[in-house]
Parts: sequence; structure tokens; C-alpha cells
Amino acid sequence: MPLSARPVWVFCILIALLLSGCPPEDPALPPTLPSLEPGKAPLPGPGEPQLGPDGHPKQVVRVCVMLPASGPSKDLGAEMRRGVGIAQKELMANRDLARVFEWTEKDTKSTEPGAIGAFTECFGEGHHVIVGPVHPAGTTALIPVAASHDVILMIPEVGAAVPSVWSDNLFAIAPPATEMGRLAGENARRERALTKAAVLHVPGVFGENLRDAFITAFTATPGAEVVAKTELPPDKPEEWAKAAEDAKAAGADALFIIGPPEPSKAVAATYGKDTGGSHAWFVDWSMHPPVLDAAGVAGKSRVHWVNRALPAGAFEEEYLERYQARPEYSAGAAYDAVKLAGLAAATAETTWHEDVSKALKAMKDTPGAFGDGNFVMTDGVSYQDVAGYRIIEPVKLPDSDVWVFGGFR
Repeated sequence: MPLSARPVWVFCILIALLLSGCPPEDPALPPTLPSLEPGKAPLPGPGEPQLGPDGHPKQVVRVCVMLPASGPSKDLGAEMRRGVGIAQKELMANRDLARVFEWTEKDTKSTEPGAIGAFTECFGEGHHVIVGPVHPAGTTALIPVAASHDVILMIPEVGAAVPSVWSDNLFAIAPPATEMGRLAGENARRERALTKAAVLHVPGVFGENLRDAFITAFTATPGAEVVAKTELPPDKPEEWAKAAEDAKAAGADALFIIGPPEPSKAVAATYGKDTGGSHAWFVDWSMHPPVLDAAGVAGKSRVHWVNRALPAGAFEEEYLERYQARPEYSAGAAYDAVKLAGLAAATAETTWHEDVSKALKAMKDTPGAFGDGNFVMTDGVSYQDVAGYRIIEPVKLPDSDVWVFGGFR
């Protein structure tokens, strides 16, 4: 069913869920869910022994899940733990698998040392697969460590983390945030044939990496030009508005905005004042309904949002039935991380990391929280293609003057 034909409540739910995207380390944002009691979230045990066709007990696959049960990311850990639980239930109920599972959970404490310590414990205890972490700083620090160890590390979300290296034993569900820049650049240049771009961004690695990814994609074909790349303070919205006006005056017909909500709202407001041909792309951090409203009647069709897909299908139904709420993106990423890594370890020729890696790469159109996906390699990182970012367009609700972001490209 096309989105335009769905009832209004569908769009309300869509907006509420999509607003969960955020950049690294933004303590001003509220937690996404009430916290669960640390250490009390259920992780199913191995259950009764299962026998293989030869009458002997099946080989055990040991999976270590690293999630924050304490610290500032504990609420994110609680949501992801819900997705983990659904995946564990499915895997343990599948009697056709050649191996059975033993589960361990480690608290990363929402810190970089906590993530390294949890990984060290998981590896030292002889686990075949390690899932996590979720904290961007911890993920950035852990990637080169894990790359040098003989164990599969499945990262639910790379996101704002910065992968310095990658190896055949590393996999992710969600790609790095830099994919937002690449998608926006390709959409502006290849799909809309725009020729002059400007990038407004916050200081630091996050803003710089997304800026560079956009510029690389936008200038990949002849005839494209970047007229401005401006670093701006996140607490001065008026400076962002002026920089946007200056860029458009310089001929920019494509603006890529890497900043928090208030500066993004100020930039969107400049589109409500003109009827020109310039378009703007906002990252997951920036967008919420007031930003779209700020674009006004003249600008609503020329602002675009880059965000991730939402969990759907059987996973969404199971989550809704179990928790009486719709899943956030992080729950779907955790579900896929455990399910896919577990399936690969249970069906690979051996539980040695090289064989599990081959099994993961060989998976084709495997059902998951975001659809039937495959592992792809982009910019040196292996992740699930269906769990990446998308361009989301503004659409007008039927028989209404209300606009929402709901048209996926």
C-alpha cells in the first residue's frame, strides 16, 4: 500500500519512531525508554540437552552479548535487550539447527573501558561469537582490538563510531553514519542533477566525516562544484541561517546540513522565505516536526531527511505483542545482530571464526527486522544492506494541510 493511502495514525507512529535518530554523545536528548532493572533482563538459558541425528548431544555455540546495563546508555541497552530476547527465543526454538546455544551477557557500563573489558572477558571465556557494543566511543575503540582477535564480532550499530580498520571477522547491522552523507550527495547530484553544493556542519569528527562523504559523492561526476563548506557552532542558530542564505546567494542549489535541531530549524526557515530551486538535506540528528514546519509552504517540498529504516514484518509483530509498543531501530538492529550471528555459527562448517565469517557472507535474502537482507561491503565496512539509511521525503496527509516526513526513497 503506498504511504499516501495509509490512515493518519500510521504517519503519527512513523514520525514518533523516526525521531529516535541522534548523533554521538548528545546528553541533552531524553532516554528513549524507561530503564529496565540492571542485570535483571531475561537472557534464556540453554534449556534441556538436545541430541543430534547421531544420538549424541549437539555442539554448543557460545554467544556473548555486550550491552550497557548501567551508565548513560543503559536505556538504549534496555531497548536492544528486548530485540536480543526475541532473537534468542527464535534460535533456541529451532530444533533443526545443528548446534545449540549458551548465552552470556556483559555490562559495558556505557564506557570505552567497559566495552574493552567486556570484550576481553568474552574472548577469554572462549565464546565463538560476541555481539556489541552500542556506545559510539566504545565501538570506535573496540574495532581495532576485535580485528586482531580470532572471534566474530557482530556490531548492531556502527553509527557515529569511526572504524579505523576492518577485517573478515567484523560485521555490522547498521552502517556508519557517513552513509548519510553519501546518500544525500548521490540524491542531490545523480537523481536531481543539481550542480552546486554547500555543507554546513558542526565541529569535530562526526561533522567532518559526514561532510567529506557528501562532497565525495556529490563531486563524483563531472560538472559538480562545492561552493562552501562551513563549520558552525551548534548553539548559534542565527549563524546557520546566515550561512545558508550566503550559500544560496553563491548559487548553491544543494545544502547538506549536519547539525542539531535548532540550527536545522533556522536553516529550514530560510526555505520558507524563497521560491527558488535550492534543496536541503538534514541528517537524523536534525529533524523533528518543527523543522519541517519551519520550511513553510514554499519550502516543504524542498527539504529532505536522511534517516534509517524502521523495523517491520514478523519482528515488529512479535515485539508489539510482547511489549505493547512498537520497536525502535535499535531493537531491530540488536535482533538482527544476534539472529544472523547465531544462525551462521549454528550452520557453519565449524565454529571457528573463519567458517562463521564465510557463513555470514554466504547468507542471501535472510529475513530480519528490516526485510530480507544481505551483507554488503561499502567503504570497507561490512553491514546489512536493508538496515542502512534512506532519503525520506515530506508528504501531505490526505484531505489535510498537515505535512509529515513519510515518503521513503
